[in-house]
Amino acid sequence: MNINFEKWHGNGNDFVIVNSIDNEIKIKKSFVKKISNRNTGIGFDQLIHICLPTKYDKHFFIKFYNSDGSEAGMCLNGIRCGARYIWDNSLHPLSPIKIQTKTKNILCSLKKKDVSVYIEQPSEMRVSREIYKKIEAIAGKRFFFSNIGNNHLCIEKKCIEKVNLDNLYKSLDATLKKFDVNLSIFKKNKADIQIRTYENGVGETLSCGSASLCVATKFLNLNQNTLKVSSMGGELRFKLDKNGILMSGPASFSYKGNVNE
Repeated sequence: MNINFEKWHGNGNDFVIVNSIDNEIKIKKSFVKKISNRNTGIGFDQLIHICLPTKYDKHFFIKFYNSDGSEAGMCLNGIRCGARYIWDNSLHPLSPIKIQTKTKNILCSLKKKDVSVYIEQPSEMRVSREIYKKIEAIAGKRFFFSNIGNNHLCIEKKCIEKVNLDNLYKSLDATLKKFDVNLSIFKKNKADIQIRTYENGVGETLSCGSASLCVATKFLNLNQNTLKVSSMGGELRFKLDKNGILMSGPASFSYKGNVNE
């Protein structure tokens, strides 16, 4: 069976997008792993599967699969690309889209070249004191856990460029494995926040929207209600209001094609 796809990215965080609107596609773990390989397949961080909603008040259901075939609960860079795909393929008018995911409901709107995502503020990810102490022994005292539909461990550093993020993730993996945690290191500057993220089931990515949101939320307040978060792939912008967080950033089309299942 040939499956049509489009390749997209949000600040270099790249995705293959397929949809089951016209013809139902069943996503198999083996298929995801095969085509995610950057040497022998298409290559991507995550596969995005756009489906019909299961709730009457939503327009679409979007599922996310990591490059290792595991399913992710949420991806904010991915949901921007998914929304732009929907508009560009005339699956929905150029008006706000209500999107259902495995863990969150999201409102997406088009703002010139960027896509804006409105979402509630992250909640605290709770871990036992024993696990907290194990993380503290490796990461130091300046870290926090957060959840925005997926779990994040965010560690503040004075310098993030020289950190071996792969080794750091591996040193924490045994403690965090059952939580499916994404790991981020970040540095707060006067003008912005710099961040690097190792995504569970993927590896280090050029950008991670949900990690950027979790870190930005820690510093957004009445005195600073807007903030930029910079990664290797580019910038995301965040704005705080009384009902939640507005995230804005690019969603870029790369190419389209088809692949044999």
